[in-house]
Amino acid sequence: MTLALAYMLPWITGTAWMAWVESFSSREPGVNWPRALGYGFFLGNFICAAALYLVHAWSEQLSVFMVTAVMTGLSLLGILLTWHRYRRQGVFIARHTRVDGGSKWLFFLLSALIVLHLALAAVDVLSRPLTPWDAWTTWTYRAKIWFLNQELSPMVGPGSWLATMDPGTYTINAFAYSPLVSLIQLWPAQALGAWSDSLAILPGTLAGIAIALGLYGQGRSLAWPPLMMLAAVYMLLSMPLLDTHLALPGYADLWLAGFAGLGFVALLQWTQSRDQGQLVSGLLFLILGVLIKREGVLWFLAGTLYIMLYLLPWKLLLGIAIAAVLLVISGHGLLQLPLLGQVGYADGVLYLAHLGVYPLRVQNISAALATNLFFHASWGLLFFYMLGALLLLLLPVCAGIRSAVLWFVLLISVVITFMFFLSAEGRWLQDNTAFNRIVLQMSPALLFSLLMTWRVLISYLHGSDERSGP
Repeated sequence: MTLALAYMLPWITGTAWMAWVESFSSREPGVNWPRALGYGFFLGNFICAAALYLVHAWSEQLSVFMVTAVMTGLSLLGILLTWHRYRRQGVFIARHTRVDGGSKWLFFLLSALIVLHLALAAVDVLSRPLTPWDAWTTWTYRAKIWFLNQELSPMVGPGSWLATMDPGTYTINAFAYSPLVSLIQLWPAQALGAWSDSLAILPGTLAGIAIALGLYGQGRSLAWPPLMMLAAVYMLLSMPLLDTHLALPGYADLWLAGFAGLGFVALLQWTQSRDQGQLVSGLLFLILGVLIKREGVLWFLAGTLYIMLYLLPWKLLLGIAIAAVLLVISGHGLLQLPLLGQVGYADGVLYLAHLGVYPLRVQNISAALATNLFFHASWGLLFFYMLGALLLLLLPVCAGIRSAVLWFVLLISVVITFMFFLSAEGRWLQDNTAFNRIVLQMSPALLFSLLMTWRVLISYLHGSDERSGP
């Protein structure tokens, strides 16, 4: 099996099924191919990793042939189902790059810059040794062990490792991390039949391409101009921290940006289009984000609350909030949920099931927050733009998007407040380490919410009645 096919097969599988999901949308004829390709990359890599895991569990071997057969079968089934849905409509390809004559040269220039940007990132990946810390201590290290042993060797804590005599058992500091990213990195090596650090982490750079496609497709689904969306893609890919993760992939945060970040983009789009397909896609991707990294649980909870804020009457929401406060005050704010464990609050401690137990400890790290968002080079001008957008939301013309953007920003702020202002994890913010990687996970959605504000203002200034899309 060629390496190129190994990279493309998950992408083809995921795209086929995302195209099938697209077929249920009543908003636009044909498949929104940029969106299907972008979201399909992440869905396909999840399916491939799951196939590797399940084939090993069933056969006790990492069989390339069996995984390839499963992926090929799923691809063909997805293609057949999509074709069956669209053959009666007579439209299979929706155009999303129609540009007026005067803007074509700028469109092609931006396209060339984006391609060059991504090509240089790929050159970095292929020419440098493995350097990202979490990659060579956790994600890629684990994938390499699995490849060399040709089995999914268990990872345990140091105490259990010292107590066992099994030479096939290993230990790492992050032994409890989800295996999904390591399985994604394992697949190219299995297909090639040889280990290469660079080729194992190259899908991380491809993930950047997929995020860009997903963002572009979502904007075009709201009839936002192609040139505007291409400029947004360039803005996203040139964010210094995201750019670093493209050139030095191996962390799980870029993958969580694809799952949880694009999941929130789908929910933001749904608030404007009311396309139920995007509601389903957004919720699905937030659920899959839980399997990437522990922070995915927080983004899933935030996304679920975001949906509730839109679907439930405000009186019911107020009643739920009051009931939650009364439970905490009465000492019954801690629940034992099946499969999840303890969830809730009691005696100054927050219990979040598999996320762990967090004693609440207020920390004054406002200065560190401002430094990381506004004065370090990680984000360029993104958060200056976000501040401006929040002020612009006060204008009457922004009434149609105000609640969508404000609730999103509020929920993101709540997650950050909990993680850094109310727990010992505030040290991540003070020493400028993991905090920005948490923000990176939401970077596609942050940019999309900014674009929602800009689009409304642009439409208003051009005398259009459009406020948030068709």
